[in-house]
Amino acid sequence: MTSVALLRIPTAEVSLLRNVFAVVATRGLNYEIAETPAQSAKSEIVFVDADHPMATQLWTMLKAHRPHVSGILVTRNPPPDDDDHFWVQRPLNSMKILTALGKVDLKRNPQRTEYHSAAPGPAPFALKGLHVLVIDDSATVRKQLELTLTDQGIHVQTAETGELGVHMLLTRHFDLVFLDVVLPGADGYQICKTIKRNKSKQRVPVVMLTSKSSPFDRIKGSLAGCDTYLTKPVELQRLTEVLQKHLARRPAAEDNAGVSAGDIGLDGVTTLVRAAKG
Repeated sequence: MTSVALLRIPTAEVSLLRNVFAVVATRGLNYEIAETPAQSAKSEIVFVDADHPMATQLWTMLKAHRPHVSGILVTRNPPPDDDDHFWVQRPLNSMKILTALGKVDLKRNPQRTEYHSAAPGPAPFALKGLHVLVIDDSATVRKQLELTLTDQGIHVQTAETGELGVHMLLTRHFDLVFLDVVLPGADGYQICKTIKRNKSKQRVPVVMLTSKSSPFDRIKGSLAGCDTYLTKPVELQRLTEVLQKHLARRPAAEDNAGVSAGDIGLDGVTTLVRAAKG
């Protein structure tokens, strides 16, 4: 159980924190809000209302005595760069809280970023001829997945932004989408929400890609509606397992959901993505 202290956090935000902790508890991540001064003194994480002068003063004093405690500072105007603290911008929501908790978790458990290579395995014949979209701002990742998937008889197209990827998905047929979490503009979670809220495309499996393996990222992906999570660099054995799970029983072609290339432009996609942020 990880104890979490609160410094001047408003009641509404405390309620939101309790709800988030209840969600992560279902994934085996147990967080408990400190209810007494004695519990607060032993807390490993502290949420601080950085817009409250008394709270920031108390946090400075606490940090001086307990340098290893992790602080999550909540404010309307976070500084652009601060390696010593984790900032969350108001208004607070569950995704922002999960992101902050994920960063703290990775700082406390850096081994989560480790990965092991796997030997390549034969591609299942049923995957040949299927269509996959890769949305990632890294040219290296796009090329790696394109080569690997093409090698298995899969047709691959790529996009370097989420907005372009959504535009391609809405105007063409794809059997599966690989979607990076960190993208310029709208992030992967917002793009995933956009896809899953579209009735014609919500059944297309979305596999989110992340350079980290924090369980909080997986929870955020689940809340956004993604079907599977993969850690980059993608292990070939795990990639094959995901393809088999989501594509092996799917037909090689489906209707294009009735959307033609002229029906929606990038401006329309931008509107859809903004709606998904709400």
